[in-house]
Amino acid sequence: MNKEITNILAPVAGVGAVAAGAGFVLGTLIGWLLVPDAMRPWQFGMIFALVSLLLVLLCAAPYVWRRYSGQS
Repeated sequence: MNKEITNILAPVAGVGAVAAGAGFVLGTLIGWLLVPDAMRPWQFGMIFALVSLLLVLLCAAPYVWRRYSGQS
């Protein structure tokens, strides 16, 4: 059972990590260019990374549910 869960969640975790990293970089650049006075650019990058990660997890939820519940 644990190997099955690992096989399901490993791709989702990998995509989530890439999305969070890309979101942080992109958010930091946007924060540096557009809102440097409102907050520090890395803070905007962290917000952007968390939002990106949340969107990836929300989009992956139906995929994980179908795989975990055995439905095709």
